[in-house]
Amino acid sequence: MKKYENMTVQEKWSILATVANLYYNSEMTQNEIADRMYTSRSKISRMLKEARELGIVEISIKEPWERDLNLEKEIQQTYGVKTVRAVSSRDISKEQITSRLSEVSAYYLDSVVKEKMVVGISWGNTLYHIVKYIDANNKKNIPITVVPIMGASNVKRPERDAMDLAKDLASAYGGTYQYIYAPLFVKNKELKEILIQDDTIKTALQLAQNADVILTSVGSVEYKTWENYLGESTFHLLGNKGAIGHIGGHFYDINGKEINTSLNDRMIGIGYDDLERCKNVVCVAYGEAKAAAVAGALRGGFINTLIIDSACGEKLL
Repeated sequence: MKKYENMTVQEKWSILATVANLYYNSEMTQNEIADRMYTSRSKISRMLKEARELGIVEISIKEPWERDLNLEKEIQQTYGVKTVRAVSSRDISKEQITSRLSEVSAYYLDSVVKEKMVVGISWGNTLYHIVKYIDANNKKNIPITVVPIMGASNVKRPERDAMDLAKDLASAYGGTYQYIYAPLFVKNKELKEILIQDDTIKTALQLAQNADVILTSVGSVEYKTWENYLGESTFHLLGNKGAIGHIGGHFYDINGKEINTSLNDRMIGIGYDDLERCKNVVCVAYGEAKAAAVAGALRGGFINTLIIDSACGEKLL
């Protein structure tokens, strides 16, 4: 056979189509094709990649959920976010929306999580359902490290706290986890400075600050997410200062600018700049009530991947 490098364009297309047919339609392995074509497996792998790049092979993935592709494109163009998944939520229950978003989020995480990655995670109901779905359906053997991006909350259901979620997500992927052994908000700045010098807390914070992927949601000030946690007077103050949402313990306005309050000095967790620096902050949210908080986060530029339902997406626009 003539050397591939010396073939004409027509001859190359013919040989690439032959290799692709043997691999995709005849279901031969790359080694078997290499033996038949008297070449190496690595050469066959490169030819299959070239066949996809040239359009000889077109791969269409039929996902088991309905996505609103036009809505995704509009949100990308409007807000400049890199990746959007908008799941149709028309004529289905809240439980079904939660299930779909959990499935989509698990599917997306599987596509980006690699060995030795550090995955940061916040806390809340949305993330709880995602982690539970992954644990039940998508168990893997990928040695990652999972770490909370913020201190622990004083909530009635600790299984929704970042410590438990980090442990459960690490278990689902067959990885390891770290804890931040401190509350999210402490009494004063002096206590915070003492705690973050503790070796265990410092190590966990450094991991979180350099996470490869962060999985989070957003809270709404208008709809008083965390009011029971922080108190009505604090939320009233935040609202007066223009706060629209919060992410990872940080409150921000409609343009994504952080609100400066005493909470900043008392918070134990990664900084606003750490969120901006992370290569892939994955935010999952649903419902019109979260749209304003999502919009502020997008304008702040610290969300790279947005996974939402169509109701939230339409409100965003």
